[in-house]
Amino acid sequence: RLYPPVASAAERQRYKEEFGAELRRYRELCAHLDAPRQRLAQLDRQLEREPEGSARYRALAEEYNHLKDVKRSPEYQEKKQESQALRNKLFHIKRMVSDYDKL
Repeated sequence: RLYPPVASAAERQRYKEEFGAELRRYRELCAHLDAPRQRLAQLDRQLEREPEGSARYRALAEEYNHLKDVKRSPEYQEKKQESQALRNKLFHIKRMVSDYDKL
């Protein structure tokens, strides 16, 4: 374990600083990952309102398919995995600090 239970106030402070730095990265990743997801949802709603086969429908569908490809890309998947790992790490650090504070 990289983050064993907190044993001192100095260690608690180090954990809190690490938490802050990692939280910033986590938020950056979430923003990067959410943008395509939100745009896909928006495009899906627009596609439902457009007549199939129209020029606008084809343009929206092309963007939709491009974003689906982006979400399947190795870069996106790596960021998604990093985001999940950071979430777990943040949860663990927070728990270690909280456990120390209870003592």
